[in-house]
Amino acid sequence: MWQIEFAKTHDLRILMELMPSTIRIGLDIAEQDRLSKFAVATRYPGEEEPIPLAEARLAVRIAKRVRRDVRRLLPRAALRRKSK
Repeated sequence: MWQIEFAKTHDLRILMELMPSTIRIGLDIAEQDRLSKFAVATRYPGEEEPIPLAEARLAVRIAKRVRRDVRRLLPRAALRRKSK
């Protein structure tokens, strides 16, 4: 598979630039910035203003879409089966 060196960062713009050109996730720059901001705000609470509920819900919708898109790219063997 790919051997990609990457810095420790929450910045999705930087991380998405490291992806092979054949793989693209439908995440525009505004969405990348929104999710990057929330990654920092939730990981390091107290440094940022609280996230309004409507903004949090929008970020969750975007994240769910990204998760779905990424899972479609993974081989079936990499996906966990849901327990019954």
